[in-house]
Amino acid sequence: MVRHMDLLAEELLEFRERDPARYRRLIQEGMLAELGFEIGSKSAKVGTIEEVKAKHRPRDAMYASISDAVIAGNRSKVEELVAASIAQGKDPLDVVTNALMPGIQTQCELYDRGDAFVPEILMSNNAMQGGIKLAQEKLGDVPTKGKIASFVAEGDLHDIGKNIVVAILRANGFDVLDLGRDVAADTVVSAVKEKGLQMVNGSTLMSTTKAGLKKTAETLEEEGLSVPIACGGAAVSRSYVETFGNSIYGRSPLDAVKIATEVCSGKDWKEARKTLH
Repeated sequence: MVRHMDLLAEELLEFRERDPARYRRLIQEGMLAELGFEIGSKSAKVGTIEEVKAKHRPRDAMYASISDAVIAGNRSKVEELVAASIAQGKDPLDVVTNALMPGIQTQCELYDRGDAFVPEILMSNNAMQGGIKLAQEKLGDVPTKGKIASFVAEGDLHDIGKNIVVAILRANGFDVLDLGRDVAADTVVSAVKEKGLQMVNGSTLMSTTKAGLKKTAETLEEEGLSVPIACGGAAVSRSYVETFGNSIYGRSPLDAVKIATEVCSGKDWKEARKTLH
């Protein structure tokens, strides 16, 4: 007897052969759906793709080439150009800040608009990390923008969204401790105390586990820790996050970067929420 799942599998295979580009796009969007993103409600598009690229494009020709290679996800090209820049006397930290970072910022903005997808973010991050590694060899540790932990709420095993947020935060210069999935509030608190974290980032796909984010926020406050939690995921809304303190809502991975930037610059959760909500 042929099962309905067998028929579905056959149809998917036929669809992949018939229209591979659309198949890949739908698979990627399926991944986004698991993260909790609303596929049809990306941030408003202001300007064309080329205008977005031009906005972040470095004026220095070599730096612009490095940025382009990051956007293209071409790690070998990034490494080649970064090595050449340093050999020509460029400051390694300046290369990271003004050549590598504009590339990942462009890709993140394109992603937030719906003009780039999960694999492109990951490839760009990998390419940028290749450049950062070369810079670190010449400079020592590149200063980070802040120390953050990322986790999935207790009881939830869905971690695709968390993994992408970790990659994007790291790509944007933050030192991120990945606590994994199904993480209890006490585990987060222990990490904050041991690592001197400035912010934690929590997500959940399921409504049955979103209370874990609230518990984490409250436990941090009870322990006297001025460390806010950025909350996101399919089961989480701004209205829910605003029902408890020490918390800031983020709709997308790029929002996680915005929240981290605000918090790690010294703002408390109330100031950050006022700016971003």
